[in-house]
Amino acid sequence: MKKLLYTIFVNNRVVGFLGHPALSLVIPPLVGLYYGTLDIWGDDWSWVKDKKDIHEIIFTTLAAFTVIVLFIKGIAETAKGQVAKKYKILIESMILFFNGLVKKKKDRFYNKAKHIKPTADVFRLITQPKDQLEFVLDGLKTFLISGFGIDAKNIGITIIQGEPDSNRWWYEIKCDTQKQHTKPKDLMNGSSTAKYAFDTGDSIFIPDIRKGVKEGVFINSDRSNKSEVGSIFCKPVRITVSGTEYVYIFTIAVFGQYLCTPYDEEECRACEKILDEVADRVELELYLNSIKRFRESGGKAA
Repeated sequence: MKKLLYTIFVNNRVVGFLGHPALSLVIPPLVGLYYGTLDIWGDDWSWVKDKKDIHEIIFTTLAAFTVIVLFIKGIAETAKGQVAKKYKILIESMILFFNGLVKKKKDRFYNKAKHIKPTADVFRLITQPKDQLEFVLDGLKTFLISGFGIDAKNIGITIIQGEPDSNRWWYEIKCDTQKQHTKPKDLMNGSSTAKYAFDTGDSIFIPDIRKGVKEGVFINSDRSNKSEVGSIFCKPVRITVSGTEYVYIFTIAVFGQYLCTPYDEEECRACEKILDEVADRVELELYLNSIKRFRESGGKAA
C-alpha cells in the first residue's frame, strides 16, 4: 500500500504537474470568473443561454478539477514539509557524528602532546585505532538512530577480519557484543552480502534485503527471517603493509526497518553516498589499525 501511494502521489509526473503551484494560482480564479460570467450574463448572452447543458458540464468539470488540484497541492506541500524536516534532522545528525570523530582525535592528541618525551614512540602513544574504531561504530549507531530514525534494537554494525588463504574469519569489532550474529565463516562461505562485497572488491548497498535474497547476495538468518524487511551495506577493505595483507569487511545491517525508501532510486543513491562516506572514515582507522598491528606482531597478518 505504501509503495502504491508513493507511486501515485510522489513518483508520478501527472500528479506532479497537477500539484504545481502555478495551477493552484491560475485555475481557481478562472473557475470563479467563469461562474460569475454564467451567473451574471447567463440570461443575456445567447451563446450561454442557448447552451446551458454544455456550460453546466464544463463548469462541473472545472470545479472538480479545481478540487483535485487543491487536494494534490495540499498533499504535496505536506510531503515537502516532512521531507524538509527529515533532511534537516539528517544533516544535523551527520554533522554531529563527523564532528564527534574529529573531537575524539583532537582531544587525545591534545592530552598526549602535553606529556610526550623526546625519545617516546609517538605513533604508539597517539595512535589508538581500536579505541577510535569502537568510538566510530558507537557514533554511527547514534547517527542511525537520530538521523535515520532507526530503532536501536534493529541495528547491527560489525567489522569482520580474516585470512582468506586459510579461510579463517572472525569479528574484529561488534558494536553490540550482546547481540547474536551469524558466524563470520558461514557468511564468507555462503551467498552473503559480505562475501559478494569481498569477491567484487566494491561496496554494496541493498535497500531491501528481500531483493538481496532473490538475487542471491544475502543470507537469511533467524533475525532477518523474523524481521522480514531491512537494509544492509557492506564495504570490503584490503590493506597491504610492507607485503602483509589485512582483510576486513565493514557491515551495517538494519532489520525490521528500511534505511531509506527502497523504491525511491534517488533517495537510495543519496543514502548510499552517506554510507560510503562513513565507510571511508572506518577505512582510515583500519589502515592505522593494520599498521599498528603490523608493528606489534612483527609483520604477521593477525
